[in-house]
Amino acid sequence: MRIICFFQVKKLPIHYRMAIVSILKESIRASSEEYYERLYAQSNVTKPFVFSPFLKNFRLKGDEIELDELRVIISSPDYEFLLHVYNGLQSQKSFKYKGYEFTRRKIVMGDEKKITSSAVIFRTLSPLLIEDENKIPIAPDDPNYEKHMNYLADMILYEYRGKGLYKSLTVRPVRFKKTVIKESNRQFAEKYGEGQHLYFTAYHGLFELKGHPADLQLLYQLGLSKRRNQGFGMLEVEEVKE
Repeated sequence: MRIICFFQVKKLPIHYRMAIVSILKESIRASSEEYYERLYAQSNVTKPFVFSPFLKNFRLKGDEIELDELRVIISSPDYEFLLHVYNGLQSQKSFKYKGYEFTRRKIVMGDEKKITSSAVIFRTLSPLLIEDENKIPIAPDDPNYEKHMNYLADMILYEYRGKGLYKSLTVRPVRFKKTVIKESNRQFAEKYGEGQHLYFTAYHGLFELKGHPADLQLLYQLGLSKRRNQGFGMLEVEEVKE
């Protein structure tokens, strides 16, 4: 399932993805303290969702972004998770993050495709971040890209359903463009200061993925990337192969 939430906001920090993470956590907590504790008791375990931000008419102004509207698509196969996110967002009109204010507007349901084929062309809604065992970014034209994507997909599925890939994935890049994302988090800011940034080399574009249809469906819903819960790796179905 997918929900889309619209926010009125005049300015964002350059590391705005963490602001969205904060809003989602606050929404879940407002809906259910018990579910929040269950979900975030172990910070190193990935959560059953991915999101993608869209900034309308944005302008870069140093380390801030001016914009007309923020739209966030949230995807998850977990109905309980989405229920608490939805209820929490509905219960609160305004959210604050480090001096920035977000006014929640409408919330609508998003379209979700049903995958029954073993081959799909996906389009990235948020960039893919694939890294090797040394946390070095892997480019789509790297000979080991498919191996590392399989490892990551297997781990994502295992953490969600207790079983990894039913079948190994075959990856065929169609068109990719490199993008460097500036980010930060609490631990990094405490160590290096608020003005410093983490840099992630990720990729936007189209790629064909072949595998078991049930695996492809869940990866479509959960995302396929490192840092999915921080706005990386959300996918949209561009074409279903016969």
